[in-house]
Amino acid sequence: MNEADFLHNIQGRIRNLGFAPSPMNSLFPLFEAVANSFHAIEERFGRDASKLGRVTVEIIRSDSEDESPPIEGFKIADNGIGLDADHWLAFRTADTPLKLSRGGKGVGRLAWLKVFEDVTILSLFDSTEGPMRRSFHFNLAGEAANPIKEHEVAAAGDDAKLGTLVTLKPFLSDYAIHCPRKVETIASHLVGHFLRYFVSYDAPKFVILDEGNAIDLTDYYAENVVAEKADRITKTLDGEEVSLDVFHILLRKNLKFHDSGKHFLVYVGDGRVVKQQNVDNQLGLGYVGPNADCIYIGLVSSHFLDVHVNQERTRYTFSDEAFDAIHKFAISSAKEYLGEYIEQLRLKQAEITLNVIRENPMFLSVASDVNSYVRENLSLGTQKEEDIYIELSRSRRRLSREVKRDISKLNQSTGEELEERVKRITDILNAEKKGSLAEYVAHRKVILDLLDSSLSYENPDERNYLKEERIHELVIPLRSDNEELNYEDHNLWILDDRLAFYSYFKSDKPFKTFLSDGDSRREPDIAVVFDRSLAFDREGNNEPIVIVEFKRPGRTSYSASDNPVTQVLDYVKIMRRGGSFLDRAGKVRKPIPTSARFICFIVADFTDQLIDLLETSVAQHRSADGEGFFGYSSPHNAFIEILPYSKMLHDARLRNEAFFSKLGIS
Repeated sequence: MNEADFLHNIQGRIRNLGFAPSPMNSLFPLFEAVANSFHAIEERFGRDASKLGRVTVEIIRSDSEDESPPIEGFKIADNGIGLDADHWLAFRTADTPLKLSRGGKGVGRLAWLKVFEDVTILSLFDSTEGPMRRSFHFNLAGEAANPIKEHEVAAAGDDAKLGTLVTLKPFLSDYAIHCPRKVETIASHLVGHFLRYFVSYDAPKFVILDEGNAIDLTDYYAENVVAEKADRITKTLDGEEVSLDVFHILLRKNLKFHDSGKHFLVYVGDGRVVKQQNVDNQLGLGYVGPNADCIYIGLVSSHFLDVHVNQERTRYTFSDEAFDAIHKFAISSAKEYLGEYIEQLRLKQAEITLNVIRENPMFLSVASDVNSYVRENLSLGTQKEEDIYIELSRSRRRLSREVKRDISKLNQSTGEELEERVKRITDILNAEKKGSLAEYVAHRKVILDLLDSSLSYENPDERNYLKEERIHELVIPLRSDNEELNYEDHNLWILDDRLAFYSYFKSDKPFKTFLSDGDSRREPDIAVVFDRSLAFDREGNNEPIVIVEFKRPGRTSYSASDNPVTQVLDYVKIMRRGGSFLDRAGKVRKPIPTSARFICFIVADFTDQLIDLLETSVAQHRSADGEGFFGYSSPHNAFIEILPYSKMLHDARLRNEAFFSKLGIS
């Protein structure tokens, strides 16, 4: 060996190949062998390659008694040109340029050594001496410097059929455990890897054999294609005009190329798949197609991609930023092709968004036009209620910050700019106020729904109702007063919307605890007075004191001794004699003038006994709808209204639904 000779270490070369054990890398040598077969057929038959060419892949399984025995290797047979003198020289030359015009990098067969212990090659080819037969082993056993073993060349006979048989067997253990076992999986991966051939219908006849069963991959692909369309887009990338061919395909889902994910953009280089990008999140689509049983594949090819693929065809040599730009172009093309399904998705997103807004009306300020909001702010993958809620919250937060920023810049604006900025701020604040009102109305609806359920049987079999305390707690918590709760914390509006602003009250507490001159231990359910200092200062108005009495739902027995009208009038008498309302510390909060008016509400389920009592009381008059009673007691200066629970709930719902309708969220 000459001291100046360049030394080549084949084992180091193999070791440095980037093929970590994985399901796809365990099949990579198979892909390379099939690619060699395609090239050999093209060289032999030229334009007639798809008509006259034949490739067969036979799966070699172990003798295991498993239903699907492990795969030990593959046999790949073709009727191509064979390993003649030129191709034999190229085979023995690392990084040969022989197939550069076809995208060959001269390293495919090295992948065989990376994944398999041994490769056996038998090739029949034409020569000046007639048909010849070449056979040898290809492995790293023994003399590492030369992986070609037992090479023989002999005459093949005049009836010899040209072609090559490559046997890849057995797997190295690290790769064996990753090889898929199902023939359908391998078939799908082969179609996926050579998709460009199948899309253009340039593939030769291509068959997989597995224990006597055959799958024609050309037919397999054609039978599962539902729709196809070619698209060409031209974009500028880093100052260079780049043309991309995107071939859109809808395939039935049984021809999925991957175990996880549905829709993919497949990027090719030199005719073979280099990168497969799952786009489920970017498209947001489930299965598509006329019967919702298809996956989408977008095949992306370009001369630009061909000249920027690495030697192993596992990645591109341009920057990640360049790929992201290309991917963005391809995604836009895919979305346009899948527009029908994306439009259906957008409608579904709008429906979910509207439901979220109905339950959380504060978002009206950012999504008054739901369809526009969805298209401009939601990614196609944002479909769950929780995720949409989060996006709406972010939008609301951003809008709030923008308003604060605009307000801070008002003193820097003049003329039309100032006018426009003020109008924008005003519009946003008005929308925010509308959202806050809608949120309050939605909260009221929840209270009414809860009240509705509380008026049902607690035990349907025994027909037991919930106690009145449950109803009481919904209107105002027991044993509470306004020193414990703010006026917005009670739900007196259920009875009358005017009571929403009543703030001084005593709930289910003895009179002596809040009347200056009271010693009675009797307890009205609720006693309320309008406190002008907490609401509106309306001079000259003497707001009435309100007393509410709840009777147990389902109660059927009443008598003269427990007449509810007499009961509330007794409360009026006690309160009128009480002098003043006291706070917790015993200080006078508000005097009770002798002229004070009282409004008394009695809520109960109507029975014949109760109706008989009411018809002989001061509250003997039927309401306009015939569902309740009312009356006035001059000695007490008190108006009394008696209504059933059902009417209280029904009237409250009607008032609340009117708000929803006006707010546009009904």
